[in-house]
Amino acid sequence: MKKYILLLINALLTNFLLSSALAADIFEKHEKLIWIDQLKQVGAAYENGKKIMEFPVLTGDDETTTDPGTYLVRVKDENYYSRKYQTPMPYSLFFDWAGRKAIHGGEVPPPRLKIGLATHGCIHVEQPYIERLFDWAEAGKTVVVIRGWRSQD
Repeated sequence: MKKYILLLINALLTNFLLSSALAADIFEKHEKLIWIDQLKQVGAAYENGKKIMEFPVLTGDDETTTDPGTYLVRVKDENYYSRKYQTPMPYSLFFDWAGRKAIHGGEVPPPRLKIGLATHGCIHVEQPYIERLFDWAEAGKTVVVIRGWRSQD
């Protein structure tokens, strides 16, 4: 129960704190930014405030959340392997190094097939987008904004 209350409070604060005025400021403040819209299950890369790429994503659900917020790409690892989940996570852009949450290569099925599928808090991006995103992003400089919560597909 506490988890759901905290998630609700976090969602409300995120919506208030990331108003359109603040969103405009974040684009001006950072040269490179990755924007993830969990409701629409789409991501975009921006450089100097201009969208350079848009791509479909798969995020966590209400059981294995991808928490909204503003993060910094901390670590890049082209060939990361998760021992916890026994799976490769190619082209990983870690925005939560301690929690091992990253934007990385992975399956992104079409919307009608996404129902019931989710990540363990990471963000999946398919080829060729993930490789281009990995090459473009800079550890310590690229900001990741995760907006909203994934709803039932």
